[in-house]
Amino acid sequence: MPSNDLDRVQEDRDFLIKQSEMLQSVIKRMADNSLEAKKFGLTVWAAIIGFGFQNRNPILFILAFVSFTLFGLLDIYYLYMEREFRKNFNRLVRIIGGYASNEDYQWVEQMKIKQRNFLIPDFSPDFFRQISSKDSVLKSWANLPYLITFLITIVLMYVPLPSK
Repeated sequence: MPSNDLDRVQEDRDFLIKQSEMLQSVIKRMADNSLEAKKFGLTVWAAIIGFGFQNRNPILFILAFVSFTLFGLLDIYYLYMEREFRKNFNRLVRIIGGYASNEDYQWVEQMKIKQRNFLIPDFSPDFFRQISSKDSVLKSWANLPYLITFLITIVLMYVPLPSK
């Protein structure tokens, strides 16, 4: 690490620590929002499925699938945002700890040019491109409830409803 960068980190240490505390609270909020999207989505899904069974209307199963898909997209967005903020937090911790790489310093310089800080994630990779990448948010264990619910809904759409 160049000595001028080390001096600068020492001068800005309190500011950088405050940034890390704010990043932690943002990451917690994103995780909480993701959990709430799952909980609310499952509640809406269960209500529509129950109403579909009660009225014997297969269209309601399709509506349940669509509504849960929309909540799933919202959850995927929150998970994506959480990962982006975690990248910034990890980068900040490396800088504060004195373990920053040249990539970290290049990122800081790019953010200075863009007039951004650690609290604003870098969205240079497109959200939709990131979803299809090798470390996609779709491959996360956090999406397991969606996969199970989608499979149940698909089965319910094709299994005949019991008659009265």
